[in-house]
Amino acid sequence: MSASNLKIVEPDKKDQHIFRLAISPPQHIVQPPLLHVWDVRKPLSEIIKEVTDHYGITNADEYGIQIPEQGEDRYITEETRANVKNGLILKLTTAPWKEAKDIFSALKSGSAGHRSDALEKLSISAKDTSFGAEFVKLKGVEFLISRIEEGKEKGDELCWLLSGMCALMKNGQIASGALNPTVLKKVSSYISPSNTKVTRVSLSILVNVVMNCPDHFLTVANEVTLLLLLPYLDSTDSGVQQECLSLINALCLKATEEKKKRFQERIASRELRVALHEKIVRAPAIQADMAHSLYVFQQLSFNLLHQRCITKVDQNSEIDQEMISNLRKNAFATENDNKKPSMVADDWKKLGFLNPLDPAKDFENTPPGVLALQCWSYLSNQHTESYTQMVHDNLGRGEEYQCPFAKACIAVTESICKILTVGGEPDSSSTNYHPMFFAQDESFEEFFYHCIKLFHKTWKEMKACNIDFPKVMSVVEEQIREALALQPMSLDQFWNQVHTRFAYANIKEMRKLKRISQDENNSKAQAVLDLKRQLTSDVMELIKQQRLNFLVKGGKLINRSVKNKLAQYFQLSRNHKVLHYGEIRDSTSIPSFESLKEKISVSEITNVAAGKYQTTGRVPSSKNLFHIEYKDKKLELCSESVEDMSMWIDGFTILLGEEPSSHQARLDVEYLLGIEMSIHLLDTANLIIPQEPPPIPPPPSDYNFCTD
Repeated sequence: MSASNLKIVEPDKKDQHIFRLAISPPQHIVQPPLLHVWDVRKPLSEIIKEVTDHYGITNADEYGIQIPEQGEDRYITEETRANVKNGLILKLTTAPWKEAKDIFSALKSGSAGHRSDALEKLSISAKDTSFGAEFVKLKGVEFLISRIEEGKEKGDELCWLLSGMCALMKNGQIASGALNPTVLKKVSSYISPSNTKVTRVSLSILVNVVMNCPDHFLTVANEVTLLLLLPYLDSTDSGVQQECLSLINALCLKATEEKKKRFQERIASRELRVALHEKIVRAPAIQADMAHSLYVFQQLSFNLLHQRCITKVDQNSEIDQEMISNLRKNAFATENDNKKPSMVADDWKKLGFLNPLDPAKDFENTPPGVLALQCWSYLSNQHTESYTQMVHDNLGRGEEYQCPFAKACIAVTESICKILTVGGEPDSSSTNYHPMFFAQDESFEEFFYHCIKLFHKTWKEMKACNIDFPKVMSVVEEQIREALALQPMSLDQFWNQVHTRFAYANIKEMRKLKRISQDENNSKAQAVLDLKRQLTSDVMELIKQQRLNFLVKGGKLINRSVKNKLAQYFQLSRNHKVLHYGEIRDSTSIPSFESLKEKISVSEITNVAAGKYQTTGRVPSSKNLFHIEYKDKKLELCSESVEDMSMWIDGFTILLGEEPSSHQARLDVEYLLGIEMSIHLLDTANLIIPQEPPPIPPPPSDYNFCTD
């Protein structure tokens, strides 16, 4: 049969229980894979029996089926048998209980070669929870612990032994507390530059112990100090680097109260920061696990600021009072300060303090507490020239447009603490680290310096006044978040981003596009479409009423049906039944309703249309020309504008019981509907409306509601 005659049978899309896949035989059977129809409704044992029968295997209970998952083979269980997909290649292999039994037997009583092979298999199979559960039942964990204590394995065998232990720990099949101090000391002793594989898995075991067993924290902390770990950040093996940083993070996260201060000092040390920046952060490619470890370390570093963030300025502290005093001196370059108290108070006012007689009170709110003062003090001492320039540039504007500098410094500090989640717990899955905070010392203070510069720049660009402070703060926060999302490598790159790419004009345009996109998405939501239909009906009724009111008010039209093409006044009666019209004697005044002698009954009107009436068809001969047909007669009328013509035609169309369809009517509907929709959706600003309404919950089992 030729390839062109082959018919590909697609699975029935309606039957979600059937999958077509292949199952390869065990290694000792040389046969092609079986093309199998997998029915997830069948018990797994029945499926295995079908496959073993196909390959002529009689002992089906000794076999299981594995599925490729994240680069590893995992046993399919009764609970996971529905996780297959069309086109997968599964593998028929030894059942987990049989595999565990064979490996354990070889470890206990096999020859040296068999033990080595068994350890290698263990390091791979232990990653599977089904195998692990069977191995634990055989008291395999106790055996592994005894082997580690004896310390007979070396080289690859030691690596496989520790890998098996580590995999069982990660799967939660070994309680971290099961490892006694002797084992932990032994594992710690395996950390050595001479064997990176053993070092990597040893570090991984210690990370699990520190994170999950507080009782063993001191044992690990005493055996593996931060000074000992530091050289391993310089390892050429990225796995060793990652596990080393993970252990540093774990030790800091779980540190006891008596050791917490020492670990915090280590985290803040320049030596550790430089090692991370030079050896890891600047690496060309960073894997997800390493990115997470960097994020955790970054979060721990930020959390060192938390205590200062929730601490008020101490009125009795000479250090705090000196920092406050230098803010004014550096701003106004007053080394020999002999000013009168009233003049000093004026200086504090110029700096935007709300309490010029006691500036320390401005730092009472927590957060950001004393951290805001320290950041501002850093700005004033380390970037004095830039600080002085910002202050004087601000004072050079009109009083109404001056930025309250003190309020800005405090608000910016609080904002960046919120953006960087200072004091928060590390997210278990986040990889959102910022390389620039590893690039230099006192990075948070330098970040504050760039952010306050950004606030000053944005305030000028927005031409803001005092009442606009929250708006400026909102824009600055968005600028900071957008720039951080690009993960700049340095603070200079961060400044270039907020200075150019995320300048106020660009943020304004981004907000506009975001709002348009959101409006477009929301407009497709079923709830919005239902609201639009309801409002369209209301708007149409409003337009109909407006058109009829226009006709009742009346207006001047040129009647081209008479010889002299006179200007006549047309007016609809209040009961909408009769159209009155007549000559205009005085062009400057509106004739009275009673003076309009000519009449046409609305019930006699048969058609109204734009253009001149012709027997061969109706075609417009003037932009403002329309005609009315009634009985066997016609009126050809010309309005003063196209808009007026649309109003007359719409009005008569409504009287004839039809919907107004002029271009002007469509524009009016669109305009009024837009206003109505905006008013009704005001409360949904910045919210994403679901495309489909949420399902209605089932009724309660009874209606005995509590009314207390």
